[in-house]
Amino acid sequence: MNAVIAPEEALPARRSQTSPRGSRNVPQQWGGLLRNRTSEWHDRVALAVLGTAAAVLSVWNLNTAPAYRDDEGTYTAQVFSVYEGTLAPYTYGYEDPPLGWMQLGALAWLPNVLGLGDGTYIGATRYAIAPFFVATALLVYLVARRLGVRVPFAALAVAFFVLSPLSLVFGRQVYLDNVGMPWLLLGFWMALSPRTALWHHIGAGVFFAVAVLSNETLVLFGPALVVALLNRPAWANRVFSVVGFVVVGGIAIIFYPLMALLRGELLTGPGHVSLQDALVYQFVTRSGSGSLWEAGSDRAELVNGWLYYDQFFIAAGLTAGLLCLLQRGTVWIPVAVASFVAPVAIGAGYLPPMFIIGVLPFLALAIGVGFDTLWSWWKAYTPTLGTKERAWTNGYAVACAVLGVVVVSSLQWFGPGRAQLTQEANAEWATALAWVQDNVPEDDTILVPYVMWQDLSSHGREDPWTVVPTEKADLDPEFLSEHPEGAAAIDWVVVGPNTDETIESLGLTIAGQALDNSETVQTIGSWSVHRVQRE
Repeated sequence: MNAVIAPEEALPARRSQTSPRGSRNVPQQWGGLLRNRTSEWHDRVALAVLGTAAAVLSVWNLNTAPAYRDDEGTYTAQVFSVYEGTLAPYTYGYEDPPLGWMQLGALAWLPNVLGLGDGTYIGATRYAIAPFFVATALLVYLVARRLGVRVPFAALAVAFFVLSPLSLVFGRQVYLDNVGMPWLLLGFWMALSPRTALWHHIGAGVFFAVAVLSNETLVLFGPALVVALLNRPAWANRVFSVVGFVVVGGIAIIFYPLMALLRGELLTGPGHVSLQDALVYQFVTRSGSGSLWEAGSDRAELVNGWLYYDQFFIAAGLTAGLLCLLQRGTVWIPVAVASFVAPVAIGAGYLPPMFIIGVLPFLALAIGVGFDTLWSWWKAYTPTLGTKERAWTNGYAVACAVLGVVVVSSLQWFGPGRAQLTQEANAEWATALAWVQDNVPEDDTILVPYVMWQDLSSHGREDPWTVVPTEKADLDPEFLSEHPEGAAAIDWVVVGPNTDETIESLGLTIAGQALDNSETVQTIGSWSVHRVQRE
């Protein structure tokens, strides 16, 4: 029987006692999830403390910061459409695989039952993201431990991840990237298993497929996962592992085009949407974000925004990634980081703001591995010191490192991080929503930003062609079927902080005409409500 496919119990004691990094023994307990021997309680305590901290940060001030975004409104609408037995409230156009919001749909009912979310649908859906945030944080720790990183440095990696203002901004919002990340990290955790069991790598393929079907952009990290699979310290049959990973993962991913095929929407054709049209739009015809090296481009502004929130975390992660190149078992980490950096640095296509979410766990892992490597080097260069001198030297080194991290991170994190945990960023949105609910007749046709759509349509305005997302008036052909008169059928337009940008970037003529023919009847900060004038 091939050793690779033999039952684990039948395997001889050939499990590697050398970490993938080749520097120290792998903790025995990580052969299983938490099965173990010597330092089990350290890991259990660390996981309990880190999980609690991540859970608190994931929900702290959640409904008041950061500000609700249109993409969050889109996914919230799709989450609640699952309860109606559909993939989306309007024509599903294959912009994203539906598995991500299906998972959120399985959780979003609970915050509503518990009364979380300030009585709003979008607010409640943010609470459904919290389990994914916590799972991502814990998997950063578990993956670091599988790499042989010491407990303090594995915990430090998690601290960098959960405390970074980038995580507090993007990691707590209703984005599919947040749903896919724990599945992706679970794939790496399985791939790094010290056991020579084929099912671990098949499992890695399945989890990778779930991650991609939750958010397709995570496919960029596939090469890093293959490198992690190939970098096993000693395994002559690794080819079987890679084949198992690719075949099983590929079969799982193929369900997406198979779904399109069964719906008769795989290829472009008259009278229906198609997966082919969606891919052409995403990669060819969609307006790009310009070049990173072009001053004032959308891409340059977006990257500057990421650096504003946490340039320290990004710089530290990229620098530590270079240390990961020095060890065979951690080469996959800089490969993962490069998979994120390359399209940002050399691409010109559309770059979404939440794209940064995918690389944050890998930057945190790089930092954990980097500190652990430096500590190993320090220990190697001080073997001749006496016990007392070594203790003082080690203590001094730790104190300097801790002080440096605390000072630099507090200078970078205090402002943006404090803002996310204390500020009120959705008061204008809530006031505008209440004004529309109280003052706009329910039978009137109204265009609203997607971020407000679910909460308006669920309060007596259930006809999706009476309360219409701004872009659907132009991009969904059914609008003209329901309203053949076009812009003349619109009675009200609600304008949010990004409405003008949406109309311009998508070339929305119907929405633009309605807004041009309207007058402002109410202004609430960056929000305004317009009454369309009749000739």
